Amino acid sequence: MRLTSSTPIADAANSIRDLDNESITVSGERFDPNETGYVLQTVADYLIETAYGLHRLTVTRDAIRTARGLALCVYATHIRPASIAFSAANGDLPALRMMQAALLLCADARMTLITGPFPSVGHTFIRTGTVDTAIGDLLERGLLPTRARGDLYAMKHRISASAARFHRNHGSGIEGGNRNENMLALIASDAGEPWRETAAALAGEWKVAA
Repeated sequence: MRLTSSTPIADAANSIRDLDNESITVSGERFDPNETGYVLQTVADYLIETAYGLHRLTVTRDAIRTARGLALCVYATHIRPASIAFSAANGDLPALRMMQAALLLCADARMTLITGPFPSVGHTFIRTGTVDTAIGDLLERGLLPTRARGDLYAMKHRISASAARFHRNHGSGIEGGNRNENMLALIASDAGEPWRETAAALAGEWKVAA
């Protein structure tokens, strides 16, 4: 059965059969479904939809930037082990939902609960804006309609297949660097914009733990 809904989740589920193909045809045009930029955008859209459901198109740039940063780091875990840490405040429900979804999409990751004092180094603090948080509050209270969250399995396999493609194309670059920032920059370089900007933003905020 093929899903007909035009959402990131449906796109991922429909394309699961094409994981080993070099290209597929969409609207008469051929393209590689494992192309880095395409998969990163699909993951970011998936994270937004997981947090906001049908209201995914109402979010601000704050939520979009958060999703892009998480998507880039999720992708990196499928290429090689990386030490990347995020935290979100328990009052920011959309950020928490996106972080949990990102955790499940990682090749390997752990969740840690910190009650304080909160660390100031070694992690990136993610947040959504005031408007985005308010939308999340309405969803949590059942005042806005929700929808099924979709097929995590299909999405994770899409990331893994794309990361394998990336590894084949950039093996020497992967082995040559050992810093998380370098890996994110290499992925972003292959994906193009807006991912170069996302990697630069993460590198600007990054603080290496002693």
